[in-house]
Amino acid sequence: MAAVVYLAMLKLMTTAKKPRVPRGPNAERRAATRAKIMEAAVRCLAEFGYAATSTPLVAKLAKVSRGSLLHQFPTKTDLMLAVAEYASAARGAKVRETLGPYPDGPDRFLHGVDAVWASLHTPAAIALMEITIAARSDPELAERYPQFAGDLEASLHRARMRMADYLGVPERLEEIEAVAHLTRVALNGLAMDSVFIGRVSPDADKVLSLLKSLRRQLIDSLQSGGKSPVGKIDRK
Repeated sequence: MAAVVYLAMLKLMTTAKKPRVPRGPNAERRAATRAKIMEAAVRCLAEFGYAATSTPLVAKLAKVSRGSLLHQFPTKTDLMLAVAEYASAARGAKVRETLGPYPDGPDRFLHGVDAVWASLHTPAAIALMEITIAARSDPELAERYPQFAGDLEASLHRARMRMADYLGVPERLEEIEAVAHLTRVALNGLAMDSVFIGRVSPDADKVLSLLKSLRRQLIDSLQSGGKSPVGKIDRK
């Protein structure tokens, strides 16, 4: 009898359905899904614009289920804010890549103009601009976007503080920040007029040359201890 029971159990064990082996750790699968969603959302925003971008379309482009997308990003606003952070990081990576050949110091500061301009020639930059503009008219996005913008500005401020230290003039941080901010807004505007709408601006090279000239004057001023080309910063 015991032998019969043993044989029956053995048969059951050999014919039982094997447990499903997971494809990988949950965290890795979640990160991989998130990366596909981010890339698809950037593509969607860059190609179709904010208004046409939706969670079903992004899920389709990412080749993930809508449920998987909604599990990580319950609303379009949640998704857009995550994309803003992703796109901002991508732009920062492009800036660092472009500045790779230049050591910390005057040359790196000078070629920061080229690096910022290069970072604007990317789908991530277009996606970020779409989200930024949408924050003006999308009530839910408008309510939450300032937190992202504040965090981004704080990050840029820290980068400028490091640059002032590398240049050996931390006491002249305000002037460096002013020139860096001017570079950022001027090139964002130039990109709006050319890169983002596909119309090449004949004045792009002139604008870049002017911004680099201003930085070169500031570098000369910092090295000689002379008067700043941007003038005194008015705190009022």
